[in-house]
Amino acid sequence: MYQPIVGADSRYPVGFEALARWMSPTLGCVAPAKFIPVAERAGIIGRITQTLLKKALEEAGKWPVGLRLSFNLSADDLTSDEGIASIVDIVARSAVDPERIDFEITETAFIQEFAFDRVREAVLTLRRMGCGVSLDDFGTGYSSLSYLHALPLTKIKIDRSFVTGIHNNPSSYKIVKSLFALSKDMGLDCIVEGVETDAEMATVRSLGDALLQGYAFARPMPASQIDAYLDSAPSVCTEGPRAGRVPLIS
Repeated sequence: MYQPIVGADSRYPVGFEALARWMSPTLGCVAPAKFIPVAERAGIIGRITQTLLKKALEEAGKWPVGLRLSFNLSADDLTSDEGIASIVDIVARSAVDPERIDFEITETAFIQEFAFDRVREAVLTLRRMGCGVSLDDFGTGYSSLSYLHALPLTKIKIDRSFVTGIHNNPSSYKIVKSLFALSKDMGLDCIVEGVETDAEMATVRSLGDALLQGYAFARPMPASQIDAYLDSAPSVCTEGPRAGRVPLIS
């Protein structure tokens, strides 16, 4: 499934995040929070990552050139030499410019000290290719701040737990406002996820320029609906990295 990421001011989509889903004939739609940990314990997450990345890049190759692809990597992907080598090979063989790709990583990928050096080397490899790297669920871990100067990141993604009801929660408002300022000072793009209501959207937009993601703009959609989604609005962005046909979300 694919969910748009939009600009706070322009409300143009700048890309899509690829979201893993498992359609089981017996269980129905299974969320990644349930099957990804099982796949990691079973030692098959690398095969799943490779399959999904190939599919996502194939779809991204059909999008307007200005749209980015955001893709999640697991701890196993980042700490395995074979895993990162496979990811590099898949990106190199695709028709998508690496500079259009953002890989999302979470703090759990390197929460154990012995894994940090491997994760850092993996991130450096992805950055040397030209890919962006986002720190997902930012603000929920104990050591997130230390990773901002230790890793060559390009984005932080503010966790949805700070966004839910932000218009009625002064503490959440102050935290998100501070994270906006922090990302700006460090030259990092900021993505706010989990924006689900008009009130949350208005409050987050009042804090400054950022990228937003959530049900307030669009729900995750299958690849078969992306063309219709992009065709549904007449707006065209013709300048800069967002050039291409993109819709104005209403």
